[in-house]
Amino acid sequence: MRRALAAAVGLVLLGAALVAAQPSAPTPRTYLLGALNLLRAHSIDRDRVDWPSAEDEALRAVEGASTFSETYPAIQTVIAELGNAHTKLLSPAQARPPAVETIEVPSSRAENGVAVLAIPGLIADAAGERRCVEAGVAALRAVEARASCGWIVDLRDDNGGDMWPMLTVLAPLLGDGIAGSLAEPGRAPRVWSVRDGRAWSGESPGTDEVNPVRLSRPAPPVAVLTSRGTASSGEAALIAFRGLGRVATFGGPTAGFATGNVAFALADGAKLLVTSAVDVDRTGRAYGARPIPPDFPAPDPEASAGQWLRARSGCA
Repeated sequence: MRRALAAAVGLVLLGAALVAAQPSAPTPRTYLLGALNLLRAHSIDRDRVDWPSAEDEALRAVEGASTFSETYPAIQTVIAELGNAHTKLLSPAQARPPAVETIEVPSSRAENGVAVLAIPGLIADAAGERRCVEAGVAALRAVEARASCGWIVDLRDDNGGDMWPMLTVLAPLLGDGIAGSLAEPGRAPRVWSVRDGRAWSGESPGTDEVNPVRLSRPAPPVAVLTSRGTASSGEAALIAFRGLGRVATFGGPTAGFATGNVAFALADGAKLLVTSAVDVDRTGRAYGARPIPPDFPAPDPEASAGQWLRARSGCA
């Protein structure tokens, strides 16, 4: 994210704060050492690495390097030693957000009293975030009057990115209050909440946009669909619903990246995504690098979710 907030999960930022890591890196050697220092300082897995040895080996590997990109393999080697697949080095090309007109946005449909809201992954700049929230608001409004039995939130293709626009779109379904947190070793939890139509990180708004939708049926029943394609920020969106008695999950286990990344901008435009926290739900349950199973495994999760919703009291 561009804001100095807690913000991620695959590429996938589940709530990452974007930090300028190196104002200048005049040599490949200092570039490499800067990246290793960031991993050592911020990774939740830093104790797995023998840092003096790793640094010596990395420096030997880049002897004679004349470009920053020649240091990437050495950085990747240390990332592999951390053993966390959510920590990533993105090249400058990979780090550039896609054109705003190409990003996928939330969509909706409704049938037999059940509204379905699909949330895709989101890697975007400020304009892309705005487009995501605007599309999400339109999707909610398009089906809200036909959701007499409840809602299905489809996260099966939400492979991560920026969690805050996702949570802002979902704000009317989540309801106001604490939705989860990020737990970092040695620090107080960074709480996510929903208030006034947007998601918040502590006392800072996660988005510039506000979701103005107010449901005619507040606190409706919600069925959440998950799969192996639900990763990082997609898992954060799932976790935001955990602990609500009116919610059940259907489908398959998630990808297992329920952790938060902080993103550091490197001197050549590359980005280092360092896993620095684990996701925690509103009940205090911590997740992390393991798949989250559904309440109801189902080969046809949408059909099972629809049956669950229509069987609940109040379904007209």
